[in-house]
Amino acid sequence: MSFIALLSAGDAAPGETPPGLVEVAGLSLLERQVRQVLKAGAPLAVVVAAALPDAVAQRLHADSRVRRVATADAAHGQLGCAAAPVGAVLLLAPGILLDERLVSSVARAERIGDAPTLLVFDAEPPSGAERIDAHAHWAGAALIPLSLVHETLRDLGEWELSGTLLRAAVGAGAGRIAVESLPLYAPARRRAAPMLWARPTSAAAADDATEAVIAAAQKGCLDWPARWIHPRIENQLVRWLLPTPITPNMVTCFTAILGVAATVLFAMGQLWWGLALVLLIGPLDGVDGKLARARHDFSRWGDLEHVLDKAMEYAWYLALGFWFASTGQGAAAWLAAGGIIVFALSEALKGEYFRRFTGRQLDDWGAFERRFRLVAGRRNTFFWTLVPFAALGAWWAGFLTILAYAAITFAVAEWRFLLALRAYAVTDGEKVAANFAATAYDFLPRA
Repeated sequence: MSFIALLSAGDAAPGETPPGLVEVAGLSLLERQVRQVLKAGAPLAVVVAAALPDAVAQRLHADSRVRRVATADAAHGQLGCAAAPVGAVLLLAPGILLDERLVSSVARAERIGDAPTLLVFDAEPPSGAERIDAHAHWAGAALIPLSLVHETLRDLGEWELSGTLLRAAVGAGAGRIAVESLPLYAPARRRAAPMLWARPTSAAAADDATEAVIAAAQKGCLDWPARWIHPRIENQLVRWLLPTPITPNMVTCFTAILGVAATVLFAMGQLWWGLALVLLIGPLDGVDGKLARARHDFSRWGDLEHVLDKAMEYAWYLALGFWFASTGQGAAAWLAAGGIIVFALSEALKGEYFRRFTGRQLDDWGAFERRFRLVAGRRNTFFWTLVPFAALGAWWAGFLTILAYAAITFAVAEWRFLLALRAYAVTDGEKVAANFAATAYDFLPRA
């Protein structure tokens, strides 16, 4: 059964900013919540806001899945407008910065009969959480049966929307999801990340929330340049870009233009300039994804960025091979360039297959994989490895070193891929486990 999302800008005294219109990470909290509920699967988001700034209104109206109404009475009429059958309403409290994992956990909650579901803090709550009884505070998200929402809105009168629906849910014996019970590991970020939750009521608190959003957008399990060199540069660029209309896709396109320029420079023999551009592209390449996660601004074309990255990287190897071939290395240069690409592409395809098969990144499968990821051959580590050779004028020796680096990385990845795939299959598939047991070699130790 589908659900509709019900959001509001919240109430404010004359001259004050409604809580949902406080800006965090370049985006009003109301817009962030809209993007989160749509990403969580809501076919329709009903937004209650008597007035909105023109820019916010334009962005909301640009999405046909968003219906803005001025009053709770008007919202009542919109709740039956979804194309799919609707059995529940996903309610988010106004003015709260919520982690997307918290939103999705409530959206996916299995309801028992017509009982609502509340997201709660069982332990010490953050500042701004609303107490619902002696033991728990509401964390700002609830899944409420549509029938109960209709009944409550009919009698709402002058009562505040979110708080009234919360009291109705509590009175109906709502089930509860404790924030503390949810796993902190975020697969998309390949690390355990604290749950974001804040109710900023001042400019300073909004600034603190923005920093928390930027920090939460950081991926884990990276190579050493991306872990120790790039983050400060990425974070500062994201801070500058958040309040601007520049989108993640624009950053991707700009980075691609620099990548083409690096290819041309390598092919022309301007090796130092090409290498400088490649090293600059390293942190820029992380900005688009970090900006998208910070703004919750994802597009259907976002995944193509990874394909573009690979194509750009392989073009650099071919351009270097072209230059080395033209300056005396002959066919060996083309073989070296081709070898780097074959090893790198094979390792990347293996990792992607493993992710699709298991839902986990091979680089993040275990402690060994995470440690090896720091030094494994990747675009960043390959070109930083080239730097000392370039300083000595030994560009060709550096290129051959990248080839050897790629081969070693491929061999290690192949070994770990087979071990991890077997471990996954045995653990998660009874038939596969039985096959492994039945076909075991007697001369090998039993797993």
